Amino acid sequence: MPSTLEAGTIYGYCVGEPWNQQAVFKGIGVPVITDYEIWKNNPEKVFGVSKGWADKYPNTHIRVVKAMIRAAMWLDANDNANRPEAVKILSKSQYVGADYDVIAASMTGTFEYEKGDKREVPDFNVFFRYNATYPFYSDAIWYLTQMRRWGQISEAKPDSWYMDIAKKVYRPDIYAQAAKALIKEGKAKASEFPNFATETGYKPPQKEFIDNVVYDGTKPNAYLEQFKIGLKGDTQL
Repeated sequence: MPSTLEAGTIYGYCVGEPWNQQAVFKGIGVPVITDYEIWKNNPEKVFGVSKGWADKYPNTHIRVVKAMIRAAMWLDANDNANRPEAVKILSKSQYVGADYDVIAASMTGTFEYEKGDKREVPDFNVFFRYNATYPFYSDAIWYLTQMRRWGQISEAKPDSWYMDIAKKVYRPDIYAQAAKALIKEGKAKASEFPNFATETGYKPPQKEFIDNVVYDGTKPNAYLEQFKIGLKGDTQL
């Protein structure tokens, strides 16, 4: 995307790091806003597999999730102390391949909006803190509400439909197996995870959106009704 922007083929883009910082470093563009400012601690990247693969290789599935949890813990440990080492790995050509300084700009707790305007954003990239790795049903339902709002889901659906779809796709049960195995092996502490005995899979109502509209994952249609623009239960724009 930075090279396409530099060529003048496009005038802007929406992308993850390090490609916004790449534009700043090359002097060809500036970020307008970050997703952290649109929705604080929003869910981002995902590890997804097909149901067929998950059913065929359950042990492998759990072990991969275990490895990803450990990696996330390592990235956030000791106030991000391991991030420089992670940036060194990511900057290799066989991985991200961007310059070390470009990747480090956001990975190590800062963000540069334009040349010389570098700000401290310690939680710009969060991998494990705030239960970042946990597959909350409410996150899945938020995405479904947006698909409904903007027409990708053409018909109105009851709240139960959103919840049923979320439970088919997001698998906190598999996550719990992986986390409990790490605890048993002494590679993690129970206090670092949600209380699986009481966890519902839904975050409390969230207020930290740029539009100040409160989102309650247990009430998707009520959430949609709060917007003046977009599809709702009556399919009106």
